[in-house]
Amino acid sequence: MGILRRIVTLLTMCGCSRPTSWTSPTKKFLYTVYTIFVFLAMHTLVITQILDLVFIVDNQDDFSDNFYVTLAMIITFVKMCSMLITKKNIVTLIDTLQREPFLPMDAEEFEIRTQYDSMSENNTMTYTYAIVSYVIWMFLVTLILEFENRKLVFRAWLPFDYTSVLGFSIAFGHQIISSLICSASNVACDSLFSGLLIHIYGQFEILGYRLRHIERDNDDSVKQCARHHKHIYKFARMVNEQFKLIVFVQFLTSTSTVCFDLYRLTQKELGSESVDILLYASVTLIQIYYYCWYGNEVKLKSLEVSGMVFESDWTYLNNKTKRTLLMIMRRATVPIEFTSLYLVTVNVETFKALLKTAYSAYNVLQ
Repeated sequence: MGILRRIVTLLTMCGCSRPTSWTSPTKKFLYTVYTIFVFLAMHTLVITQILDLVFIVDNQDDFSDNFYVTLAMIITFVKMCSMLITKKNIVTLIDTLQREPFLPMDAEEFEIRTQYDSMSENNTMTYTYAIVSYVIWMFLVTLILEFENRKLVFRAWLPFDYTSVLGFSIAFGHQIISSLICSASNVACDSLFSGLLIHIYGQFEILGYRLRHIERDNDDSVKQCARHHKHIYKFARMVNEQFKLIVFVQFLTSTSTVCFDLYRLTQKELGSESVDILLYASVTLIQIYYYCWYGNEVKLKSLEVSGMVFESDWTYLNNKTKRTLLMIMRRATVPIEFTSLYLVTVNVETFKALLKTAYSAYNVLQ
């Protein structure tokens, strides 16, 4: 049974992962065309927002209304480009989890893996519903309240007059399609990262199960545990290498976005716009907390391996086997930590620091 299936489906919808069954030249060509369409939809939305900053924005309120959205679109564009460039690495990561020594060896291990894969899938669905619901709500409110004023959801410079019904429909349709694509790309990238972290956590659970069921007269079972532990660390380094740039840009833009949202909130009267700002800030914080929570959980779980060793029947093992267990315990003294370009550690403490930094920057703006 495959893992991370819903995440792979999202990646396919975003143009980042061609279905494995599409092997004919025609289907490959069609999917390439679809990927180009997705890429252009995101690219044109970012360009129109940047051009608005260059040609139209002339005061700090307009700048803050545009800049926080443009930042979010830029990070989405970076995620999309990163996944397209490294799509072979993503396939390798998912395939690695389905090979030895990560492959379950009995029904109990299979159940453990299924449990954590289901957790990842449920998180992905919840996250998708939350983000897409927010985007749809945002566009519906704008369409109902601002249609007569021909006000778009996002500030943008367009090379045509969109005050007419046709022009506004084209501009509005472009923004909603591009926004849904951006949302799906964000969800796919964030869910992939968190899903891999959840599976790393699940592999530690499987390792604990194997340690508790070491065979007394079989040294190979202990060697297998040592090899499994080593490969978990190796796999974690691969995941960190794959996502370090994305995590760094996400931290940077999230701090800036929360800062600008706080600033905008103080400049607006209570109303529908204030609710929109609060929801946008909440979505931004959820994105980065999604990373930090599971990064922190993996770190704590990696430190529990020494306790797992003591739960085994190590007293009945020979000295050579005990030395192998000592090697596992020594390796476990160094926890698995995910970093953004080796500058910021992905954990709950860093999330708290991000909030403090954003508030400090907000005070400077004030």
